[in-house]
Amino acid sequence: MPSVVGTIADAFARSGVDLGALGLAWARAMPTVTLVPAFGLRALPAPGRSVMALAFAACIFPALAPVVTASSQPWFVLALVEVARGLPIAIAAAVPLWAATMAGGVADALRGSQETPSVPTVEGKATPLGVPLSLLASAIFLATGGPARVVMALALHPVGPHPLLAAADDLVGGVALAVALGGPLLAAAVVIEIAAALVARAAAPAQVHALLAPLRALGTLAVMAVVLERVATALARAVEAAP
Repeated sequence: MPSVVGTIADAFARSGVDLGALGLAWARAMPTVTLVPAFGLRALPAPGRSVMALAFAACIFPALAPVVTASSQPWFVLALVEVARGLPIAIAAAVPLWAATMAGGVADALRGSQETPSVPTVEGKATPLGVPLSLLASAIFLATGGPARVVMALALHPVGPHPLLAAADDLVGGVALAVALGGPLLAAAVVIEIAAALVARAAAPAQVHALLAPLRALGTLAVMAVVLERVATALARAVEAAP
């Protein structure tokens, strides 16, 4: 008597669906739905992320059918290879979104904020400005066709023989992007600190440090408001350039 799994496999085969290729495509897509904040992170339960990866896999599995037929390796070995192949694409897509969160963290550090709100769509210790910038980056990613670009990259842009090196390059690029986004704030912080030091020196022997502290934070927020449009534009370009 045939097993349930065998019956299901036969039904898929008669429909033209190769379950082996579908499973490999699912393995390649899993890093993306796990790492990219726009796909929910902790806000979406693990079964939901698995189903989303399966939806991506349904779009790209025909490209992996030759891998199944031509390779003599066990399926789980091929699945691990596909996870490694999908990792650089996932990192490349997630890096601009994480860079936005880091830029918001820079702004909060400069204004002396110690708050760390817990938000399911942002991993780690998020900051009050890091959360809205992360949501902005995710909205840009979804609005500009980010999921379609990711699926296209997963299907048509196979990674070279060194996927971990490609992932490392993407991480380095993300750090550079975060520095570029936070650069205006860092420059403004230097100016604000120099101005505060000059004011404190001119007011000596009066102690004005308690008065200057909130003014520093207000100045940082004012600079953030001025450069927000340019930060959003740079962020949109980075998101659109990513897979």
